[in-house]
Amino acid sequence: MNREKVSEELKKLVESLGYQFVGVEFVREAGTPVLRLYADSPEGIGVDDCEKISQPVSALLDKIMNDFEDNYLLEVSSPGLERPLFSFDDYARFAGRTAGVKLKGAVGGRRRLTAVITGVSDKNVLFSVDGTTVEIPFETIASGHLIYIEQKGQKKTFEKKGGKH
Repeated sequence: MNREKVSEELKKLVESLGYQFVGVEFVREAGTPVLRLYADSPEGIGVDDCEKISQPVSALLDKIMNDFEDNYLLEVSSPGLERPLFSFDDYARFAGRTAGVKLKGAVGGRRRLTAVITGVSDKNVLFSVDGTTVEIPFETIASGHLIYIEQKGQKKTFEKKGGKH
């Protein structure tokens, strides 16, 4: 089964459990294959939520994963403050926010970009770079994530969900 099909199956399962499917990454860390699934909910996601998602996801992967390595690590995670951006819709949703982007090839002499997402148009993502709007075709974006920028007066604490306090 290809990775896109695995992602589709995981999305169905995560959403059937009442969570938002953010995306999935297939990476290698310290030589170990890792399948990292990001999920969210309007109330946020805690360790208990990750555990609730992990068990049925693991069972599904045991049934459908035949082209990924036999030994891999499954991680179920909140997208966090520096949320990864997987889809074209993610870039539209987070217009006005700063993102870090890696490109598949150089665009305008750059392979990496840190800029404000100003919107989307056709199949392009619009960024503000040094006051200039730059259009990057979505298919040339290898990966992207939001950049957390602390706001003046913003508290650095947050409420933990699902654990003992």
